[in-house]
Amino acid sequence: MDGLTRSQLAQRAQVNLETIRFYEEEGLLPPAPRTASGYRKFSETTVERLAFVKRAKALGFSLEEIRELLVFQDEHVDACAEVRDLLRNKLAAVRDKQADLEKLEAHLNKALRKCNQALKQQSQHPEGCPVLKQIADLNPQNGKR
Repeated sequence: MDGLTRSQLAQRAQVNLETIRFYEEEGLLPPAPRTASGYRKFSETTVERLAFVKRAKALGFSLEEIRELLVFQDEHVDACAEVRDLLRNKLAAVRDKQADLEKLEAHLNKALRKCNQALKQQSQHPEGCPVLKQIADLNPQNGKR
């Protein structure tokens, strides 16, 4: 029986053995036929499928979303509208996350400025770290954190 062993597949797809095992369990890889001695033999198309999964993960798709994409691909359906909708949803999620990260960046910059000011004044007024005080304050004065 021709085919690739799991270790050969891992090497060709540039993933580790546990990744292959995980994707098998998740149903992202089709069941591989077994030899008489019980070893799995994977086809060349499995290398391509793993590459597809890796690229989809790199684009931020979840395993469930990748599963959907694989169904579209496997069924050779003209699914461009569905794929477009998945991409729009993913892009919206990325933009939301980006906005959250920008807010976090602004808060961290503000906290860093407070620390720098406190360190400049530390020799004159050793009051402790204002950022630690703000984090510990359950009732912030201005209602913002």
